[in-house]
Amino acid sequence: MHTKRLSGDTLNQLINQVADATLPDYHFQDFTEGEYRKLVRLAKANWKLIPFADYRTEGRVCLWRHDVDFSPHRALRLAQIEAEEGVHATYFVLLHSNFYNAFEKEIITIIRRIRDLGHDLGLHFEANSYLDRLKHNDSPLDMIFFEQSILSTLFEAPIRALSLHNPTVGDWLTNLDEDEIGGMVNAYGRYITKQYYYCSDSNGYWRFRRLNDVLEAATDERLHVLTHDAWWTSYAMSPRERISRCIEGRAARQHQAYDKFLAESGRENIR
Repeated sequence: MHTKRLSGDTLNQLINQVADATLPDYHFQDFTEGEYRKLVRLAKANWKLIPFADYRTEGRVCLWRHDVDFSPHRALRLAQIEAEEGVHATYFVLLHSNFYNAFEKEIITIIRRIRDLGHDLGLHFEANSYLDRLKHNDSPLDMIFFEQSILSTLFEAPIRALSLHNPTVGDWLTNLDEDEIGGMVNAYGRYITKQYYYCSDSNGYWRFRRLNDVLEAATDERLHVLTHDAWWTSYAMSPRERISRCIEGRAARQHQAYDKFLAESGRENIR
């Protein structure tokens, strides 16, 4: 009996095929600008995209939301695509992001450009940033109203919607589940949670169901879609690669800003 000996290349191909067969499909190919445009068009064809202020509207409606966790630059690109397709979304800005500073001049300009494209702005509230105060029985509502005022002032826009950042950490979904808080519609309020089908791309992959499948089936009358800025790029990447792209891009811009300041100030840039 003769056994056929496999070449090294053939053996590696077989190993890769087995590995690929056992890995879950995270649909990296979904998360590109081109695919995003297709998703927006699918949604537009079967639902009316509405602002959060109209969340009690009857019929086939969709709340399309962005939690801006990582990159306002990427958020702006999505806002441009939506405006080109004639739809509007709500962008929730985070004051406690580790990836951008909402008080920087460049970021303020970008968020205002999103506003000027016709999109609504909301507060993305990080309750866990106030744990020390909350331990002393301070109300989270005080901090919510404080941040609402800051965003309204920074971006010269009404802040009519609220979403919680990492709401499952600290059981905030139970503590802050009113439909409206301080004149802001709560994205995790009881009404929206019960009346809307929810689809999210948290952590760079589809939670619950793939959005393309949801939109093509068109069986859910009311949709609540959550996307995050960093996951949508010009070509397919893994979630870790997309985050690295945000971090490295911000670092490069900081270096450029530093070099530019020294050059314009006539100071030495000692390497």
